[in-house]
Amino acid sequence: MKVKRAHMVSKSYIRAWADARGRVDVLDIQQGRGFPSSVENATVVSYAYDPEVLTQDLENDYARIEDRSVPVILKLRHAHMLTPVEKSAMVSFLDMHLDRGRYADQVKIRTPALLLKTDGQIEYAELSLGDRLLLSQYLGDVTRLTALGLEQWPWQVREAQHLATGDGAVLLWRETNGAEISTVSFPLSPTQLLVIGQDLPNDVPLNTLLARNCRRWIVGVLGTLNRIQAAVVAARRSED
Repeated sequence: MKVKRAHMVSKSYIRAWADARGRVDVLDIQQGRGFPSSVENATVVSYAYDPEVLTQDLENDYARIEDRSVPVILKLRHAHMLTPVEKSAMVSFLDMHLDRGRYADQVKIRTPALLLKTDGQIEYAELSLGDRLLLSQYLGDVTRLTALGLEQWPWQVREAQHLATGDGAVLLWRETNGAEISTVSFPLSPTQLLVIGQDLPNDVPLNTLLARNCRRWIVGVLGTLNRIQAAVVAARRSED
């Protein structure tokens, strides 16, 4: 299904950062803008995930994942135990969030490709972000959280303060460079952090690391984000 207003960070998820009027702070660090926004409009990009070449309905896939996982996020926020099926649903959500975040600043990029058709003819085409996201599911060097067995790792929800979120909110931790992933963290709300795997030190600068990991969108409670910083980050990244 074609979705004109695609949310690059799930709308149902970021409601936890909204005030009583449904507003959040948003930094668009690709465009260098910071602004208040309703949850309905935050991180929206027109037709962001529509494939141009492949026929799989990526938006429908995402909708099914969100339908299964949003109730699980609510259970985690209320400190309820999860069933194995619910843990699997949450891992699928984290994998989706991580995957979309990798490409959050590449919506307008079109990748040239050659298509070998069933009749043997070769056709020139351009792959959209949706096409590349679908193809990335078959790349062996891309980390897939669904393949790590996270359901069997220790899960905990830690209290925190003033957490932001964004397209890079899924953080992967390793004990040393090059080691296997030992921890996955993800903010559930401004005051709750999901930690899967080994525990994290109390003094970890979570918002700083999250901001570095975000490619386009950072979302926070209204009045908590430095909107001017979006322009600074955009200028710095354009020089890299």
